[in-house]
Amino acid sequence: MTNNNRIEIPKEIYLWAIKESKKDLEEIKLKFKNIEMWISKEILPTYRQIEQLANYLRVPLGYMFLNKPPKTDIIQTEFRTIGNKVPEVSTELRDTLYNIGRKRDWLSDYRKKKGWEKLVPDELLNLGVRDTYDISTVSKEYLELNEFWYKDYKNNREAFDYLRRKLENKGITVMQNGVVGTNNHRKLNINEFRGFLLYDELAPIIFINNNDSPTGKIFTLIHEYIHFLLQEDDILTEYDVIIDNGNETEINKITAEFLMPISHIKELWDDSRQGVQQVEELSKVLHVSMIALAIRLKNMDKINQKLLKEIEQYTKKRWEDSNKETSSGGNYYYTSRSRFGDSFLTTVVQGTESGDISYTDAFRLLDNSVKTYDYFKEECMNYGR
Repeated sequence: MTNNNRIEIPKEIYLWAIKESKKDLEEIKLKFKNIEMWISKEILPTYRQIEQLANYLRVPLGYMFLNKPPKTDIIQTEFRTIGNKVPEVSTELRDTLYNIGRKRDWLSDYRKKKGWEKLVPDELLNLGVRDTYDISTVSKEYLELNEFWYKDYKNNREAFDYLRRKLENKGITVMQNGVVGTNNHRKLNINEFRGFLLYDELAPIIFINNNDSPTGKIFTLIHEYIHFLLQEDDILTEYDVIIDNGNETEINKITAEFLMPISHIKELWDDSRQGVQQVEELSKVLHVSMIALAIRLKNMDKINQKLLKEIEQYTKKRWEDSNKETSSGGNYYYTSRSRFGDSFLTTVVQGTESGDISYTDAFRLLDNSVKTYDYFKEECMNYGR
């Protein structure tokens, strides 16, 4: 309810938001001196003030306009599958889920209004009865991916970008970030999650934790793509990668066959050259991690347990050394573009320029990056679905 650009929020919503934030009221009052008068409705806040309060309390803005508070924890309400897998969700992951979830919901509604049909036909979605090889084959065929695609790319970054383009050409949005939104002080923990998929038949979004290694990001991208074909939300954790974990283990097998086909390994592997060097060389060809390839080779009886352990130690040390290196931060516009993805940026920019989307909504979809809108406009008008 609004009154001369002032907004009336139910008292129960304020109390719920404060409880959800786990912040003390006295702490909140230091930032919002009129919070108690808002709660009592002695005075009413503006939309901008409610937006600032929601951001400060780290609750989705949309929830501030409900008539009644959600009955359960938001993670369990909106992201039940993810909440069941990661019951103790950090505020960084929670806020990222909210952010990406709002973008998915908006994109789904927008595409529906534009007449989009679901991305994958019914006949392709009946994958549960197929075996690992069949699902891997079908998933490549849907992307129109050449069986030997990996040979055309000299490094992992190029390989990731190529696979990302293939998914986005099918309407699957791929976003990546290493922090919460634009806040460089809130880093996403790679030990908590590597990525996730928020499923939607019209507008699925795969999110990649940008703090992972290049090969790790490729594995997560395909892992979540397989979940998309199986029509289910998912979050990929370190536990899912290294532990025998039911359904995730099956998805990992399909991902492994997608990225490291057994028939290709048999052709490329030289049994006379046992050792770390050949594993490293082949991992670079296939754009996978050494440890993922080593596990695959061990399961194929191509290497023994001793060599597998040696490779585990080698890759662990190399990962630790790489994390000690400092980063210059990179190009701001390149990072932003990578964070949203070309297809999402194109939709927002073209929709805004055609009058379908207000500039205010466009800026919010781009995380209030107003200063970059003109840059994205110039860059993205040349991209299309």
